[in-house]
Amino acid sequence: MYERLQEFSQFLPERPAWQRLNEGMYPPYDRGMALCFDEQGEWAGVATICDDRTVVYRSGPPNGTDFTPCCKLAGNTAKRLCLATKKLLKNAKLAIEQRTWLQRTIAVFQESLDAIWDEVETALKQLGINGLEHRGYVFWCLKTGSRLEAVYDWPEAKDFLVEQFLSPFSKGGKRSGTCIICGHVNVTVYGNFSVMACYNLDKPGSIAGGFRAEQAHRNLPVCETCALALAEAFNFADSRLKSNMGGQSYLLVPYAHHPGVRAQLKFCLKHYLDQFMLDKMHDLLADPWPLPNKFIDCEFAGCGDQLSFNLVFFKEEQAAWRIQAEVPHLLPSRIQELHAAGRQIAQAMDLAAERDEILQPLRITTQTFRNMAGTTGKASANTLRTWLVALFDRRAIDPHHFIRCLVDKLIAIGKVHPEYLNNSTRHAWGLYRYARLTGLIQNIFTLDPRMSKINPDSPYGRYLTTHRDFFSKPELSIAFLTGCYASIVASVQRQMRNTTPFTKKFLGRQLNREHLAQLYRECHGKLAQYGKLAFVIQTLDPDLAHAWVQLGDEWTVTNDTATFAFMIGYSLSYRIYHLDTHRTKSAEMAEKVETTESVEIAETIDSE
Repeated sequence: MYERLQEFSQFLPERPAWQRLNEGMYPPYDRGMALCFDEQGEWAGVATICDDRTVVYRSGPPNGTDFTPCCKLAGNTAKRLCLATKKLLKNAKLAIEQRTWLQRTIAVFQESLDAIWDEVETALKQLGINGLEHRGYVFWCLKTGSRLEAVYDWPEAKDFLVEQFLSPFSKGGKRSGTCIICGHVNVTVYGNFSVMACYNLDKPGSIAGGFRAEQAHRNLPVCETCALALAEAFNFADSRLKSNMGGQSYLLVPYAHHPGVRAQLKFCLKHYLDQFMLDKMHDLLADPWPLPNKFIDCEFAGCGDQLSFNLVFFKEEQAAWRIQAEVPHLLPSRIQELHAAGRQIAQAMDLAAERDEILQPLRITTQTFRNMAGTTGKASANTLRTWLVALFDRRAIDPHHFIRCLVDKLIAIGKVHPEYLNNSTRHAWGLYRYARLTGLIQNIFTLDPRMSKINPDSPYGRYLTTHRDFFSKPELSIAFLTGCYASIVASVQRQMRNTTPFTKKFLGRQLNREHLAQLYRECHGKLAQYGKLAFVIQTLDPDLAHAWVQLGDEWTVTNDTATFAFMIGYSLSYRIYHLDTHRTKSAEMAEKVETTESVEIAETIDSE
């Protein structure tokens, strides 16, 4: 990640050091309040400013203050802002007039804090600051007549910003050596650059530097030039190239090795900088490509994968910023493959939901993966991240673990909310097929040659043949057909009794061979009890009996896989049957029309 950020910094326009460190104020922090003091240092009221992109601001530690006399609104803003101003007064290289004025304004602020902050609260309401789409910040300001001069705009304040940024580096030790980022040798390198600690306070380690702060330069030696470059690139990425999908925060940093593409990227960043902005929520699996279409379709047309991206998943808590996972090479071609697979799943009629006679196609998103990744917070988040990294990186994961997660979700739904099971199964089955299309999982089994004899000539048999990629073993056909059988029993029971106690035999449970065999017998018995065997006596019942005979005594699939096949049959049997019936009728109608036309043509020829 560090190398990618350093490379990315080379594409950004050349600017003074303070500008490279400036984080500025971007939406939702678009409402500013200037604490104004006149030329004598007396209180002069609160001035309000909206959408100011010239603010000089860099955030500091939560237990300290920020790098300029400008702070975001929070519970301790007054104290934090005053502390930043005192720090500037004490340590910056100021003129005597500036120092005298700051001393007076600080004294006035502390003496009249309550009254001043009442004015801030009034201005806050007038600006419509609500902590959501509009957030605020306050800053120290010199008011001369009607002219406002923010203290953060003083050249001395900007120089002090750079000085504060560089000062902690020496605490991690420094020496003459090789920078780990740029590779330059015999330069002064520091060890306290990283926003992620490379040492521990009380537990010496075994790597170079022993996790001691003063020896950190031996773990991550960074020169001053690279430190500024990384800070600038990180600020840009954190404010513009940061987004979230499925509860996972990420950065998307472009890079290129081809000289022509690098030059074009630098040109675009210089002239179209404001267009490089990700939405707060952007799903890379389902949403359109985040960069402006202008760049993908025009400036970078024909570049292929020469323009690539570094995808970094991270977690941010207070001042801590921790990398959780990384995809070093996210290629545009891979995004196109994922979107194509998503469109293919959306076109699958068996996966579409029908509500109020309107078909709603299944849309695979990161949230779909998240819903199936597990039932516990931290574990499911880790699983989701593992899946996403493998998916974007074109790597396969363990298919057995993937199916287990899907089945665990369906079992949990069956226990607590059985009314949602059909929809959840539709999503799980669609996600499995998406994972196969994208190479996230490989096929578990090879096709058993007996399948041609086992799959019946029926709507369900044709469905098994169509999806033989998964239904490749006799055991899975049996589980699927048993699910279809159980669905018919549940439907009959609902009509007869307006309740479905029979479903308690399998919902919320993992199923094995014995369970499936018993369910087959109980399904037959229950339909016989209701006098409804006619529904299956010439179709499902003999088909399932034939499949059991062909299988014999073997059973080679896991309980998870068998349960998944059963749930697909149970949840989708109605839609499978009616889709097949509709296709059959359409085919018969087309054949009838074609035959009629052929006869009419023949009769015309004979008459001539």
